[in-house]
Amino acid sequence: MRISELAGRKMLISWLVRWSMCPDDLLGYDPTMHRVTVHSDVDVVGSDNDDVDDIRYRIDCYDDESMETIKYVTKRTIMSADDILGRHTRCFVATRYSGSDAYSSATEVVIKDAWPPTNYPPLEDPRDEIKLLRKIHDTFKNDAPDHIYPELIVGGHVRLTQKNRSVIDTTDAIFKAAGVKRIDPSSDSDADSAWNQQLLRAHRRIVMSPVGHSIKTVQNEAELIIVLAEAMRCYSSILSQCGILHRDISTNNILVVRDGKDTIPRGLLIDFDLAVEVNKHKRSACPESLGTMPYMSIANILNLDTPRTALDDWESLLYVVCWLATVGISSDHRVADAELENKQIKHWRIGTTKMIADAKRTHMHSSDNFQFSIVSRYCSQYKLLPCFAIALYNALFGNNNCPGAYLDDDDDEDDDSSDDDDSDKSTDGPNDPLIKRGAYVDEIVANLEGVLEKFKCKAQAALKL
Repeated sequence: MRISELAGRKMLISWLVRWSMCPDDLLGYDPTMHRVTVHSDVDVVGSDNDDVDDIRYRIDCYDDESMETIKYVTKRTIMSADDILGRHTRCFVATRYSGSDAYSSATEVVIKDAWPPTNYPPLEDPRDEIKLLRKIHDTFKNDAPDHIYPELIVGGHVRLTQKNRSVIDTTDAIFKAAGVKRIDPSSDSDADSAWNQQLLRAHRRIVMSPVGHSIKTVQNEAELIIVLAEAMRCYSSILSQCGILHRDISTNNILVVRDGKDTIPRGLLIDFDLAVEVNKHKRSACPESLGTMPYMSIANILNLDTPRTALDDWESLLYVVCWLATVGISSDHRVADAELENKQIKHWRIGTTKMIADAKRTHMHSSDNFQFSIVSRYCSQYKLLPCFAIALYNALFGNNNCPGAYLDDDDDEDDDSSDDDDSDKSTDGPNDPLIKRGAYVDEIVANLEGVLEKFKCKAQAALKL
């Protein structure tokens, strides 16, 4: 289009007219979110002005079960969707809309607005986080546990009106409204770089409580241990009573909840996007490689042909402890990236999946390896965390029936390939301890839970509770 030519100017004017008449959803706007105009501080009722964003939104939250829409007004954004990759997740702290855009003294909630990928029609997706949170809510509503958990308030798929019909907001619906067919990236289409090659995603919106803060807001190592212990109590309770395996224990998915400014924190486990329902008796899931680097279990990274169990999530917890103890648990303790480059733990996030898995196998193969390569590199001011990590390691990798993380050399001595320089010592097989430990899940988990309880008591004593 050449603006210098008459035809080009006509085309530009035509586009501008069409854009001005185009429905908001086709322009990329979300018609269920409305920006609130901030006139003055008077708009903020019963709230610290420093704790309120300048840009706020009034959000329509549809519930799939009740088929009702409830409006909320955001207070602050705690996660934005600036990147075009990922699950496009945004999170807000909000209060229920009371007829004006001013804040009331109503209870704060968290709104999670996400576009997770799916291989199913939206309402039939077995991994729908809304369904899993609803199951947790229904299980605990009449028999509340003594730990906190993510409590669903509203959960549903965002709905748009297209041609006088209510449709669920998905990438298919967006392309259909534009008169274009979405192409799945895994298809054999010749258009490898076509703009309409997109994953099928469903737009989901969840309202839940309580409101938590980053795990990096803990004030010391004792508080960190208490938060992790609380979060894993929640994890175990949800697995045993609801039959839901989380599969993504990470620093982003464990939050700190405080009842007051100077109160002892509690741990909250969130983000069930990768969770799956499992048999309450077997409590395992089919092999699948997913999670968050650098916290993924070795079996997860390599996608070993063995069921995923609670031990994979407990292994992730050990890596969370190691990572925070190495890089610092708060901004006051933060280790510079340049200094991190001199530590072995950097290999947990750099390189191919095989390189990362091999590094972890080496570090976890023996207590000596673990302590020399990882624990000895912790921030020097931590006294409880080294002992905590070693105890977790001993419970997880020190079981006499499946010790370490590599195949025993003795198991391979009769193997003709053992003398081959190119042989892969970490290749999974029946003697791989990461596979063998599947027969001892309950025993190992019981030991791990005992470690958590013991160190939670030590942490409480350190805080003189």
